[in-house]
Amino acid sequence: MKLQTPFFYKHLEYRARWMEGPGFEWELPACYSTLEQESRMVREKAGFIDYGHQYTLSIAGKDALRLLQKVLVNDLGKISPGKAIYSTIVNDVGTVIDDVICFWLDENLFLLSGIRKQQVTAWLKRHSEGMDVYLVDAGHAMLAVQGPKAREILQKAVDIDGLAYFSHMQADLNGMSALIGRVGFTGELGYEIYVRPEHAHRLWDTILELGREHAIAPYGLSTGATLALEKGYLRLGDFYEGSTPLEVGLGWTVAFGKGDFIGREALLKRKSDGLQTKLMGFEVDDPQIVASVADKLIHEGKVVGAVTRSGYGYTVKKSIGLAWVDRIHAEEGRSLDLDHDNRRMKVKLVRRQWYDPTNERVKS
Repeated sequence: MKLQTPFFYKHLEYRARWMEGPGFEWELPACYSTLEQESRMVREKAGFIDYGHQYTLSIAGKDALRLLQKVLVNDLGKISPGKAIYSTIVNDVGTVIDDVICFWLDENLFLLSGIRKQQVTAWLKRHSEGMDVYLVDAGHAMLAVQGPKAREILQKAVDIDGLAYFSHMQADLNGMSALIGRVGFTGELGYEIYVRPEHAHRLWDTILELGREHAIAPYGLSTGATLALEKGYLRLGDFYEGSTPLEVGLGWTVAFGKGDFIGREALLKRKSDGLQTKLMGFEVDDPQIVASVADKLIHEGKVVGAVTRSGYGYTVKKSIGLAWVDRIHAEEGRSLDLDHDNRRMKVKLVRRQWYDPTNERVKS
């Protein structure tokens, strides 16, 4: 039986079309109308999405900061309570266990949000032995409100006008105690609202009412994935076998200067030895063809890469995707062959950010 979020019956009520595929353990909506309609809604006005399949893990205690500095590659010294930071958690050889948002709630209290709950919880327990740390499943329900009208909609109920990018606040939202973060998953202005599970349906109805004049509606994970791809945001599938944060363009998050952390020596060695592969964006010459995950990239008859994610970008009107590529071929503008359904077609390697490359919209 698949797992369900606290919004499951709302998805039924709104006639969701469900995500399908092997290994997908959650019963979540792919979309409610069409990918194109939902994409336009988020890009032009606002929509909201259930991210209840992501875990929220509270880390508390006088050694909470020390533990997180040990397991995160990024440096919490860059932020302070009220702020958030993006990071990966890597193992001893530098490969990724999960990518997470870490909210610094109070002096000795943090909240991690990510996908691989069991792996991360086990990893933190293993490395917190002897520390004064408590790990608690926070058990939130979460809706993300995304789009250029998101602030205007939420401002009707909560004063969020001063909430900066990658910050958060506690608020009373229509009688619900809520943690409101400003991170964003689509390349648009976005807010994430975390409440207790028993308030899930009330939160859903509240967002619908607040956004009624802008015709706000829910959108599904397939739409969210397409919007994120246009922006170049990573998903777990983009951390391909053998890769570290360095190969996938997250070197900027690796704080080598903060001192020791798990995976530091392995990442330093990988950097010193020279990276052998790189995650690149690509565009299919034929916009009617969408690549499939694991499709091979070919150069002169030799496999030089493989697709990690793909889709049709309804905003940019292109068939796009991400793929790992041998470093020697990982150049913007290079043409390679794509082996798709036993057919060969051309793709062009590009920078992996098609939408809002200067972050003007997401930081607006």
